[in-house]
Amino acid sequence: MSTNVVDRRRVNGPTRSVEPLYSGAATVDPFAKGREDGRALDQVRPIFMKTGPLSAQESELSSSATASAASGSAFYEQGNIRVSCAVYGPRQGRKSNARMGSFDCDFRYAPFSCSWKKRSHVKAADEKEISLMLEHAIAPAIRVEAYPKACIDAFVTVIESDGKAATIAAAINCISAALVDAGIEMYDSVAACSIGLRGLQWVADCTQVEEDVSSCSALIAFMPSADEITYILQHGKSTPEQTDQAVQTCTNLCTRVYAVICRYLQSSLE
Repeated sequence: MSTNVVDRRRVNGPTRSVEPLYSGAATVDPFAKGREDGRALDQVRPIFMKTGPLSAQESELSSSATASAASGSAFYEQGNIRVSCAVYGPRQGRKSNARMGSFDCDFRYAPFSCSWKKRSHVKAADEKEISLMLEHAIAPAIRVEAYPKACIDAFVTVIESDGKAATIAAAINCISAALVDAGIEMYDSVAACSIGLRGLQWVADCTQVEEDVSSCSALIAFMPSADEITYILQHGKSTPEQTDQAVQTCTNLCTRVYAVICRYLQSSLE
């Protein structure tokens, strides 16, 4: 019996291959005629936020309402970005002999939230990475020494996303508001904002379409009252001068976002 068996069903490809030519439409530049939503390059999208239960009925049905069972909750909307956060604690921590409390965060995208990537109910690797980012950005603002042997947990859900960096910044702002609603002792509230580099100029609060054409993006979490940066994230390349300009631009934007958050929190107490 011959050992050289030829599979006659297999169609052998050519020895040389040529990349096909696509006659698709040219990429549309969202900055060609200004921004699509009419904003200035240094303008943040309109912000709406709400703390506490989403409705009066939820506060009455505390046994069945998740938001009411939480120590504090918040809903944050910035343009097409919608984020919700529930804070639980302080409650018994995992380490019974810890002198300081701990802060843990769980970040998830809703399956229908992203237009650029299909999401599932299983937690993805990027969601775990963003959870660590949020912990590092928020933890410096919490007085963990006031909660020995305790832990504070924050659960963030992205209902709708429009720009990955902008969504992370919105999540940081939402967690800060939820912590205040929960009565957690903090040194200062953390405000965050993202920017994208288009040519030689930084653009504030980019949408997903604007992020796709940006050569570099940056995000900064900032405590304005303490004048302290808690977290910096950058994707892409930039010169040292552009990086310095990005830090100045982001901190100024964070101060403006911080003023909006504080204005709402003060009005909610009245």
